Amino acid sequence: MKFCFYLLFCFFLITTFAHCKKSATKQLDELLETGSHFQSATFCEKNKTLLTERKEDCEKVTHLAKEEIDSILNRKLDLGIAPVIVEKNKGKEIEEFLQVHTRMGIRYWEIWKANVILE
Repeated sequence: MKFCFYLLFCFFLITTFAHCKKSATKQLDELLETGSHFQSATFCEKNKTLLTERKEDCEKVTHLAKEEIDSILNRKLDLGIAPVIVEKNKGKEIEEFLQVHTRMGIRYWEIWKANVILE
């Protein structure tokens, strides 16, 4: 009988912890440490309401993402007619960021699509 109780208790604990989700702040901390500016900025934009106390961090990482997009698009000026080639995974991160972050998307989406090729 005790064995069944312990078995059920262990099952309950495992199930409970398996379904626990990290808080948005902890997820942001992990992204800031291991992810790109675009991943962090996209996460911030998707979780704005949960990250109000981290507004400064989100603004900083969004600014860094914007600067990187500017840097990529400025290469177009150096290349003239030729499109800018961006690594496919990075390009997909940037495109997701532009789709999620409406203000940045309005500013950059058409320019990005017209001047960048993902490879």
